[in-house]
Amino acid sequence: MRSLANVIRMQKWKLDEQRRVVGDLEEMHSNYLGQLDALEEEFEREKALAATDTDAGILFADYAKAARLRKENLNSTIAELQEKLDEAQAVLAELFQELKKFEISEETRIRKLKEAEAKRQQDEIDAFSIEMFRRKNK
Repeated sequence: MRSLANVIRMQKWKLDEQRRVVGDLEEMHSNYLGQLDALEEEFEREKALAATDTDAGILFADYAKAARLRKENLNSTIAELQEKLDEAQAVLAELFQELKKFEISEETRIRKLKEAEAKRQQDEIDAFSIEMFRRKNK
């Protein structure tokens, strides 16, 4: 039953592809979180500068509006990516479960074939032993 081996191979390929998708989404999510942290640090530096310099203080209000808008955009992008990441991880878990089902089925099939072969060999040995016993007692 080679088709099961092909199904397992195909399922492993799908699983690997989904792992790559999840990895890419995690990397993007991490990058956006880093951008958000950098924006917050920049905001704090600008705020401190505005407190010490009157010219910078005048311009800080416009900067704060722009920074708030960037932060909102980053937060919405991060939220969208988190949803996509959650969905991709759910698909990954489902693919993994399917792969395990196929692998367990294949292991069971192989074990049963080995058991049948062992029984066939034992039956041959038993038949040979019975024949030898009959010939010896004639």
